[in-house]
Amino acid sequence: MAGVKCRTSCRALARFLAAGTAASLALGMWAVTSAGATAFTTSAAQAKVHQTQSQITQIEQTIAQEQRQSAVLGQEYDTEMAHLQAVRAAIAATDARLVQTEKTITVDKRLLAEAAVQDYVLGAQGTQITALFSTSANTTMISQEYSDTAVGDLDAAKRALEAAQVTLTATKAQQQVQEEQAQADAARLQALEQENQQASGRAQATLTALKGTLGNEVAAAAQAKAQKEAAAAAAAAAARQAAAAAAAAAAAQQAAQVVSELGGTTQAATQAANQASSAAGGPTVGFSGTSSAQGQAAVRAAESQLGVPYVWGGETPGVGFDCSGLTQWSWAQAGVSIPRTSQTQYATVPHVPLSDLQPGDLLFYYNLDGTGTVDHVAMYVGSGPYGSQTVIQAPYTGATVQYVALYTEGLVAAGQP
Repeated sequence: MAGVKCRTSCRALARFLAAGTAASLALGMWAVTSAGATAFTTSAAQAKVHQTQSQITQIEQTIAQEQRQSAVLGQEYDTEMAHLQAVRAAIAATDARLVQTEKTITVDKRLLAEAAVQDYVLGAQGTQITALFSTSANTTMISQEYSDTAVGDLDAAKRALEAAQVTLTATKAQQQVQEEQAQADAARLQALEQENQQASGRAQATLTALKGTLGNEVAAAAQAKAQKEAAAAAAAAAARQAAAAAAAAAAAQQAAQVVSELGGTTQAATQAANQASSAAGGPTVGFSGTSSAQGQAAVRAAESQLGVPYVWGGETPGVGFDCSGLTQWSWAQAGVSIPRTSQTQYATVPHVPLSDLQPGDLLFYYNLDGTGTVDHVAMYVGSGPYGSQTVIQAPYTGATVQYVALYTEGLVAAGQP
């Protein structure tokens, strides 16, 4: 099984807080402050949602009213257009009658003139006919005779036709006034309809934008609610963890004290404390379990792999190691078997005080990659390139097995196989 992936030790990390009254108080204060801020955020988000929903309802009512108004205007416009078409048809009929009347006047003029001449010729006495053709056509007698017969009848018919023409012309003028009024009414209705449609379009655009805003606000409200619930859950979990750690520390101290009072060995006292602490998931303290010779052998094995690339899950010398793969292999070269991963090594290897480190001891780091677990292990070298505080480790992808100065970011325990 591949080991837990290690992260760079140079990152800025949250420091491991020991359980205690001050930490619990700080945690409680954080929980109250965070929950209050989140509750405020949730209330504000919900208020925005309600306000936007109210605006959407108002705009939808406005759009419905504008649509009803558009329907009324559309019916009025259609009625006015029908009236305009009727007026134009009447004007066209009047124009046709005027044309026909003018044609009739022209024809009647010609026919009456011919009839008058024919009547004059056929109805005259022989002497009159002789006189008519033996004298000038411009004589008074001929002019008077023509006026009495042909022209008189022609004028009467012409006056009648002209009277009809005058009547038709007046009718046409009246109809044109009606057409102009109908056109003006239709244009007015069309302008009102266009204005109403534009207002409806603007309202629809506003409605669409508000619906988009509402979607974002609903999502924000849901996120605020989720954050509130997560903050409450985190605060409760942190409080439980702090209480458990405090109880574990008290139990560990009491167990060690009982063993000591009963005359047990230091090792027995330490094991009792570790058992009590482990039951609560807390760190353990311990004793040195191996000889310094085995630790030196483990260090020499690790140093033989300097420059070998970091490989996640790696445990092959000369090819690649991850952090716990390197420590397991190195201690195996010293004849000591330890578990594969940094978490299981932390749980299994006896712990020692940091003030009592020996070459080969393992250094365990907590929460370097934000998982809330022991996720990195390094090996204490002692005297080396960084003086008496030199460490060797396989740190992270892209790096190689290397020496570094002992660092305390995330350091929670030391152990000696």
